[in-house]
Amino acid sequence: MAIDTPPINNLNQPDQETLDDLVTTLELSDGTTIVFAIAPESAPNHPVVEQLKSVLNPDEFQVENFFYSQESLIAFLYALDKRIPVNPDAKDESKRPVIMAFGIEQLPRPRILKELKRLNLGREALFSREIVLIFWLNKRDFINTFRGYAPDFWDWREKVVKFTTRPPLNPLLYPYLESLIAENSYLKMSGVMQVQRQVDIFLDQVYVSLKAERQQQVTEFKGGSKLSFETQRYAEVGAQSRRGMEFAPSEMMTKTVTHKVNLAEAVGRSHYSVILGDPGAGKTTLLRYLALHFAMAQRDGKERVLVENVETYHGTSHGTSGNAGNKDEFSQSSVTNPESLGNTRFPVFLRVADYAERLVKQPELSLLAFLEEFYQQWEADVRDVNDECRDVACYVSTLLCDKMRQGECLVLLDGLDEVFNQTSRQQIVKQIEAFVTDYPDNKYVITSRIAGYQDVKLGSRFTQFTITQMEFEQVERFLGCWCLAIEKAQKPEETEEVWRRDAQKEAEELLEAIQGNEGVKRLTGNPLLLTILALIHRNGSRLPNRRVELYALAVKTLIEDWQLSKNLPDAPQVVLRESEVIELLAPLAYWMHEEKPSGLITQAEAEAQLGEKLAELNDEDAEADSVKKAVQEFLRRVRETTGLFVERAPNVYGFMHLTFEEYFASRYIVDNDVSEILEIIQKHQDDARWQEPILLALGYLGIHSPKRVNRLVERLFKGLEEYQPVRGRNDSSVGGNATKSEWRVNGINLSHRDVLPAK
Repeated sequence: MAIDTPPINNLNQPDQETLDDLVTTLELSDGTTIVFAIAPESAPNHPVVEQLKSVLNPDEFQVENFFYSQESLIAFLYALDKRIPVNPDAKDESKRPVIMAFGIEQLPRPRILKELKRLNLGREALFSREIVLIFWLNKRDFINTFRGYAPDFWDWREKVVKFTTRPPLNPLLYPYLESLIAENSYLKMSGVMQVQRQVDIFLDQVYVSLKAERQQQVTEFKGGSKLSFETQRYAEVGAQSRRGMEFAPSEMMTKTVTHKVNLAEAVGRSHYSVILGDPGAGKTTLLRYLALHFAMAQRDGKERVLVENVETYHGTSHGTSGNAGNKDEFSQSSVTNPESLGNTRFPVFLRVADYAERLVKQPELSLLAFLEEFYQQWEADVRDVNDECRDVACYVSTLLCDKMRQGECLVLLDGLDEVFNQTSRQQIVKQIEAFVTDYPDNKYVITSRIAGYQDVKLGSRFTQFTITQMEFEQVERFLGCWCLAIEKAQKPEETEEVWRRDAQKEAEELLEAIQGNEGVKRLTGNPLLLTILALIHRNGSRLPNRRVELYALAVKTLIEDWQLSKNLPDAPQVVLRESEVIELLAPLAYWMHEEKPSGLITQAEAEAQLGEKLAELNDEDAEADSVKKAVQEFLRRVRETTGLFVERAPNVYGFMHLTFEEYFASRYIVDNDVSEILEIIQKHQDDARWQEPILLALGYLGIHSPKRVNRLVERLFKGLEEYQPVRGRNDSSVGGNATKSEWRVNGINLSHRDVLPAK
């Protein structure tokens, strides 16, 4: 159920007088007029805001709502310029825009400071316009923040007005929704290196619908293809419904059928969902996408959650945001059928790790009790800076719990896998099951990595979706959206034509770089790794020259940066060090590349190989109980916290991608002296399977140990009759059309770009 739009209420006498005075000021003003309006829980449907809109002369003023949670003010104003006619004879030319700006104080602190800095630096351009800009503030003391961080802009204000009228609904509801929108509206890249120089990217600008596999049990009559009944786990409550005739068991055959579905729409139709995926597959991003759009629908009074898709060049698309005018921003774009996410519900977003941390101290704490405490703390934080609400009975926690009991919530529980202790995970699964049983009419979406889920999993009422690798069409769409979003953010003053031209050029270069190298191409099926690729390319690093660095960056991101950025409560104890992972996985990868062409080994084989290396490092017996225990713990942690080495089937392991097996094997190769490296090359010189690990090893040495690689190259080229030069070859591998020199030495195609130090 969406928020009802309240009727225009009669204001109290002081507020009515203040409003009348404000209207007179606006009617008499010209140029750019800046007003700061403080109203408890101000929102577009606040009584004061509604009253102001109703009394402004529509022939003189054109009111526009702007939400800081969804866009930057500068980008909004540029888009507004393109929508408002510039023809002097145009009918609406005399209308003066009145920008109602909401939610700046609900932004995360870094974004608040960035927006205030933009206002301060861009004040002259802003004041060259003929507009009214009203900042609606919930928090009275936020004026001090404005004064402190945008002092020059503050000095140019026209008026500061204060109102005391409160909205008829729960006063903290709108701040709650707006803070949820603000928290989830940006693409989060914490933990991904090399993003310092990047602009902010809105999630809707680059979100690409993921696909997932859903397994379904179907039963058919042995004598024909007609289904006798099927298990409708995809249905609203995940319950079983039978269709058609039922036959005797001897006449029926049951089989498992796998369907590929659009994940967001599938979750919209499924009442209880578990989303499984590899690290970086997009599980958390999906929950943030759902939280964002359900909160926007609640705020805007929508009955259903519909996300419109705007087609960009080459068929790429992104969702439109809720700010007025965004649909028209792409004047030459076509709007496709909106994606339906279901009926509007109150979104509740919770990290499972936060609940797990509390359970350690309070083992009997129910999930509902934790939610109440969680939102009470949020309310306390708001009241610390919101004087108007301190003496008012406004409780979001109470409202949400009431909605929970009424079955009107969307409960998003992120990261069941982030509870590393199996006993704790069993306890949490038990609490979740009890919670769902007590409040069955709500919609639930829970995420987990594939690794470890089958050991402690939710009941059969949950429909299980497993995220699949991104297909080329999705990769192409993401890169088109990504490049266009960056062009828009970095050049807001440019035209649509310029944005598209430059974005298309950037996307085509990146796609060409990816297509030219199979190792890099294999990484693009994972959204996190694809984002790393896009960031590196945007930062000016050419992928062909730094392929091994690309893999190193991806490995470091998955092992340390990404995990630490989550601020998990027991991260120091469970997050592995990069050096520790390389010490153990490098020799394992080399052995697997030699002995296991399938890329798969049993758990016993993995434990044996790792045990030998760990015993060697610690000067212990490989059969010692301490070594066996340490190996089992390492396997569990590397599987559950990094996803680099995963359980492909029960007790069968392999690397996430062949690319990572090759990279770790190369790290083993470089951990030898020159003569031993030469022996390895000679040993595998006729095996095409070993070309990539050897080239990666040489590339790594070229960057980190140029003297060693020079000695190695000299010995490789010692017999001149053993190589044939190939000059002027047009090579498209990772990075374009540059011509390079290549030699075939001892059966290996050696490029000077693979071997020589990167510049």
